[in-house]
Amino acid sequence: KPYWRLRDYIQIMRKIFEREQPVTHDGSEYQLPFTGEGTTGLGKPLTSILHTNTDLPIWLGSGSEATVKLTAELCDGWLPMHFVPGRMNHFRPWIEEGFERAKRRGVDKNWQDFEIIGQCPVQITDDVTSVFRKAKDNIALYTGGMGHKDVNFHNQHMVQRGYPDVAERVQELYLAGRKEEAAESIPDEYVDEAGLYGSPDRIRQRFLQWSDSGLTGLNINTGQEEAIRLMADLAGTSKQ
Repeated sequence: KPYWRLRDYIQIMRKIFEREQPVTHDGSEYQLPFTGEGTTGLGKPLTSILHTNTDLPIWLGSGSEATVKLTAELCDGWLPMHFVPGRMNHFRPWIEEGFERAKRRGVDKNWQDFEIIGQCPVQITDDVTSVFRKAKDNIALYTGGMGHKDVNFHNQHMVQRGYPDVAERVQELYLAGRKEEAAESIPDEYVDEAGLYGSPDRIRQRFLQWSDSGLTGLNINTGQEEAIRLMADLAGTSKQ
């Protein structure tokens, strides 16, 4: 049960960091000390010998409804998978439900205390078509070929973003071995929505959507020094 294993793991790590007392945990997947079959019963709770920051923030990369709620309930920040501007309203009810679950446990959680860092590829180019085409190969791999045909998180994500027919077609072509056609069937706008590509002026204009997307920060993925400088300037963090 991955959900419960993850929940136990987060709670255990929090106790280890805090060092308030020897770590005990009685979860559905993990128990400390372990008292399962074959144990001697001699296990002893321990406190970490490392005196680290007792308030280390815990972040979780998640995307399903259950794990996003878990992230909002137990963690300090969220690394959303496949986030694009305009999608926050889809996730907002899940996050707020996570906050409510935390409050029922006596922990005050709210939007002001919760960070959300998205990821965004950035490339300065005068040939966005070629950039889109290269990106589509990877999108086709994940959307068409990852996981089981009926249970593919990446395919479901494309559906949720408003491209159900494309998702079905990409998977159909990819699983039939027609990988190039699968990539070509992905519309340019699908790629464009998830990144910042083009001239500096085009990137500046499109960055406005990201800055108003509900994220508290943005990790950029680029191999271009000029793109890093441009994004630092847009974020107001460049060194003059």
